[in-house]
Parts: sequence; C-alpha cells; structure tokens
Amino acid sequence: MSSGRGISGGVGRCYPFFAEFKECLKTESIVTMEDGKRHWKNNCWQVREDYFECLHAKKEWAMVRRVDAEEKRQAVEEKRQAEIAASGQ
Repeated sequence: MSSGRGISGGVGRCYPFFAEFKECLKTESIVTMEDGKRHWKNNCWQVREDYFECLHAKKEWAMVRRVDAEEKRQAVEEKRQAEIAASGQ
C-alpha cells in the first residue's frame, strides 16, 4: 500500500487516503497537560478513519446489510398486506 501501486500497476485506490494520513502523522505530536494527561496535538483520527474505511469498507457493508434487511422487511409486510386484502374479499 505504501508504494502507491495498485494491482494493475496504477495508483492504488486507497493510496491517496494513505498519503493524507501519513502527512497528518508527520505533524502529530503528544502534548502533556498540567494534570499529567497526554493527548494528541493534531487530530488525525478522521483521516485515519477515512483510510481504514477505504481499506476495509466496514461502514459501507454495514449500510448495505441495513438496506437489505429493510427491503426484506418491507417485502414481508407487503406480502402480509396482500394476504389480508385477498382474504377479506
């Protein structure tokens, strides 16, 4: 991935996200607060999240599963309504 080459020789599909994440990490530093707690100075979590979503597509597949479940639920409901309407005549 870090080479930037995709499977067919061009730029990999997630390489732009990786490059942006890498640049963000260059500016990242840890700051120690007065109470002793440490936190990141710059927040690269959003960039990291975009990169990981590109790699694994977990959010996309979760949405696909939700849409499929809703479509199935609606089909069952339509079938039930049609059976009720047919039995009522």
